[in-house]
Amino acid sequence: MNRSIDVVANPRAGGGRASRRLGDVCRELARVGFSVNVHQTARPGHATEIVRTLVSVGVETIGVLGGDGTVHEALNGLFEPTKVPQVTATQTAFAVLPAGTGGDLRKTLGIPEEPAEIARYVADARPVAFDVGIVKYTAHDGGAGESMFVNIASFGVGGLVDQLVASGPKWLGGKAAYLTAGLRANLRYRNAPVRIVVDDELMFEGPLLNAAVANGRAFGGGMFIAPNADPHDGLFDIVVLGDMTLFESIGLSGKLYRGAHLSHPKVSHRRGRRVRAEKIGTLDALMDIDGEAPGRVDASFEIVPGAVRMLERS
Repeated sequence: MNRSIDVVANPRAGGGRASRRLGDVCRELARVGFSVNVHQTARPGHATEIVRTLVSVGVETIGVLGGDGTVHEALNGLFEPTKVPQVTATQTAFAVLPAGTGGDLRKTLGIPEEPAEIARYVADARPVAFDVGIVKYTAHDGGAGESMFVNIASFGVGGLVDQLVASGPKWLGGKAAYLTAGLRANLRYRNAPVRIVVDDELMFEGPLLNAAVANGRAFGGGMFIAPNADPHDGLFDIVVLGDMTLFESIGLSGKLYRGAHLSHPKVSHRRGRRVRAEKIGTLDALMDIDGEAPGRVDASFEIVPGAVRMLERS
């Protein structure tokens, strides 16, 4: 019996890479027994609207084709800021079909990149309860922002990196795009003082390079900022890169890609369910939420255990 999958595709992801891969991925999904329906996004926020509609009619599986930003936007179709509970309970399962500039969530899930291998992964996978985070932050206009995130929300130099990646060339590919933007951001960024409280206990206070509230393990085009994070354990991994100089930051970058940085004397890490980040002084710590840069600290984060059904292969 054929299984059905509705593919929500952002054709602009990865500088048009998703558009070029869409046909190949859909053909491979059909080859392994899926009946495929395609929904292409036409504007920012459209993936959220499409997913909300598909979930409301009870579709079996939604595949999200694009980068981490597309997955973030799509899964926010389950998020209702004005309702309690805030994340819609659904039997719909979600599959990540990587094709964008950023592909960090796939590293936590172990999803391959080639269309035929992606299709086999989805065919063999089963729905698994997957944690998500809710973040409330200060929007760029000074108002209140709120969002669900699937992978990692961070603040500090990472928010500036996101802005530079978004405005830069996409043909570079994920790792190169983030490396280039990271070098530019580190030259411009001044370590912003922030107070971080985890489960009502002070974790960090002072200037920082970056801090990650992690559900998944990697961000920034392959940096394993939280190498021990588990999106099934009901806990965030919080990792703080403290008051580092430019040379210390550059020297740490190789360890970040290997996930070997946690023993550095200026790196702090712990686990928790609730995080509060407060601005100290005048410098802003910009937010990075699943590769998007919608605002800045002050911010609060709360985990919602098992809120999403994600297709994963054991």
